[in-house]
Amino acid sequence: MAEKYNRAALYSGEATLACEVTLGLLLEAFGSFKESLRLIGGLVPRYLAPAEPAHIGTTDVDIVLDVQVLLAGEDYSSLREQLKKAGFQRFEKDGKVSTWQWQLVVNGVPVVVEFLVNSDNPNEKGLVPLDGEEISACRIPYAGMVKDWFATHTVRFERPDGAGISTETIRHADAAAFVALKALAMKYRHEPKDVADLVHVLQNYDGAPASIAEQYAARLTAGEYAEPLQLALATLEEKFCTDQHTAGYLKDGPGRYVQFYETTDEEMRVLELREVSGMVTEFVQLVRAGGGR
Repeated sequence: MAEKYNRAALYSGEATLACEVTLGLLLEAFGSFKESLRLIGGLVPRYLAPAEPAHIGTTDVDIVLDVQVLLAGEDYSSLREQLKKAGFQRFEKDGKVSTWQWQLVVNGVPVVVEFLVNSDNPNEKGLVPLDGEEISACRIPYAGMVKDWFATHTVRFERPDGAGISTETIRHADAAAFVALKALAMKYRHEPKDVADLVHVLQNYDGAPASIAEQYAARLTAGEYAEPLQLALATLEEKFCTDQHTAGYLKDGPGRYVQFYETTDEEMRVLELREVSGMVTEFVQLVRAGGGR
């Protein structure tokens, strides 16, 4: 995975804007395939909750590919050449060249794009090759839910080649899918940034947390992806909610949040711990009350 900083102070508006420009150029490079791409990860809160306070931002772009659409399409060499023509290169770190991570430098800021693919088995790891040694995608548990559970947003960005302003329509995880995928990420890794992203959306999405809980509960009732949705909900309970052993505000979910924002004042720290625990607890209870059991 691309580097995810564990402190809010290391993120910047400049890097986030570079990520948005990269996303726009990536969609352009994918041509006829672009409507099948889905954005997940740390850039999504920028679009789910665009009002103030602004989201902290991100340093990479996470894209879920629909392999079936790609397999039914034209020759991959065309896609590979389009990426390279747009300035994308395979990401290299410690002398190793990646096939599922590509990089673009925008106004001096390097941005990593990660190509991802759905896996319905959380124990299934590794890469799915799409074009021999050139392009592959990393398996991510249940990322396929964003194929249908997405929202759209129009981005306008200034092209780094000096050709003016371009416009692209992005398709990103909707609120319920975003919360579910972030919760599942917390189960399989321990990144403070995941907590910060989830809390930002639950705090600042229009009508949240009730509006997201209603959407989430409806998905559970409908039955599609019910197992991972239940697993995500259970993960939130485990990491944020009071149980017979531990008060919710003492758990590692709120703890990672205050770590990320480096809250040092003890009174403010305890207040933030309680607020984060209380908000996630409210969300979980609303989902349960809405038919999520």
